[in-house]
Amino acid sequence: MVDTKSVPKSGERWLSRPPYVLIAHVLGVEQIDGRSLVSYELQDDDGGVIEKVDRALLDGGWWKAFQPMRPHFG
Repeated sequence: MVDTKSVPKSGERWLSRPPYVLIAHVLGVEQIDGRSLVSYELQDDDGGVIEKVDRALLDGGWWKAFQPMRPHFG
């Protein structure tokens, strides 16, 4: 089941869903006219920036493409 309740926050990294290995580094989330927009850098697995995306609509497509990265300790 896709988690559509987690909202990205500035500074977070979200991992793309399989089969891709990309990371969305969230630069900011804003509300404009009642819609949520997310700006992020799309990075490869080494942290190299592939593309910068400004103000993409935060809709079901976001959660189909990305999942929150959970920190692992130990």
